[in-house]
Amino acid sequence: MNPNFLETALRQSAADVGCKPEDFLKSENTVNVSTHREGAKAFYPKQVDFLAVSYGPGNVISVREDKFEEISEALKDSNIIFAEEIISLGFRPSFQNICFLPAGDDINPLPCRYETRMLLPDEFKNLYLTEWSNALCSKRPHLDKIAVGAYDRGKLVGLAGASQDAKNMLQIGIDVLPEYRRQGIASSLTSALAHEIIKTGQTPFYSCHWNNIPSFKNALRAGFIPVWTEIQASLV
Repeated sequence: MNPNFLETALRQSAADVGCKPEDFLKSENTVNVSTHREGAKAFYPKQVDFLAVSYGPGNVISVREDKFEEISEALKDSNIIFAEEIISLGFRPSFQNICFLPAGDDINPLPCRYETRMLLPDEFKNLYLTEWSNALCSKRPHLDKIAVGAYDRGKLVGLAGASQDAKNMLQIGIDVLPEYRRQGIASSLTSALAHEIIKTGQTPFYSCHWNNIPSFKNALRAGFIPVWTEIQASLV
């Protein structure tokens, strides 16, 4: 892996949970009180109830002040955080994601059996539809910077989009119409978009829910490797 990609991700995760990048390399857990965090990823609230990030083996946890002591005690010896533990402490997990970075210095686009086109915001402004809700985010359309589509005789059948969710990092999302899946379209579009992002000098990243096996496999096929995890939860 390009060390610049990892350094960028560590700095961004540090902004997300309010710590130093080197805290992620500790073997024990680090717990911080959640405060207003400048530079956190766009999809996080300014103050989180509970957010745990791990690059292994320890976790860095940002938690609301009134739960700080309880979380510090409960998770001090737990390098693996289970949903049951979070629930028992009064939180409801909202997502548990595995996050990926390119395996090498670059990602070579995989071939696609269909025509592909790079799209800029003016070209995908009318594509904020249910079938493309992973590729494009209707809640934050101003952050969607570039996309790549696959076309079967003019019909859009797959779309990957990149959102500027963090400084110097763009997150890739992918959708393929159900009848066109299992043809390599997802990995082709994901790899092509990652290649374009790297050309701009930024870092592409990819994430999926921990049990979304098809998405996990797509990341691997497209040239990514798992690097860190994120668990967010809200107080019930």
